[in-house]
Amino acid sequence: MATKKTTSAPAAYEVGRGKPPRSSQFKPGQSGNPGGRKKGSVNLKTIMTAVLESEIELTENGRKRRVPLLEAIILRQAQDALRGQLRAIDSLLDRYERHAGHEVKRPDELPEEDLVLLERVLGPSRRHDASNVIRRSDNDGLAEEGQDHD
Repeated sequence: MATKKTTSAPAAYEVGRGKPPRSSQFKPGQSGNPGGRKKGSVNLKTIMTAVLESEIELTENGRKRRVPLLEAIILRQAQDALRGQLRAIDSLLDRYERHAGHEVKRPDELPEEDLVLLERVLGPSRRHDASNVIRRSDNDGLAEEGQDHD
């Protein structure tokens, strides 16, 4: 006589796509990726956030105060900009424009003294053009009025 195999799974469980047989499913507490990420491990974004939000002590006008590291970095960049470092100035203004939501307004025309210098550099043959040069294009720097841009 042949013996029948009995399964402990209820007859209502249907095996199919996304529904493996009960015998091959992970047991409670068993991981499908035992060598995977360990609990408590952090990614680069978490580390950067923690470091930049950590506080350091600064001395301003003889007073000590604690500020987040990110604020201290921006203060240092502002100090470098005030000392005349062009890269710091450019970077600080660019960040301000991007993050503060304000666009720096650029003049549509050059000041009169710049026109005089431009006229002197371009020479007399282009004197009439110097008064028309002045519109700033966002894409190509200085552009002459009336010229097509390709």
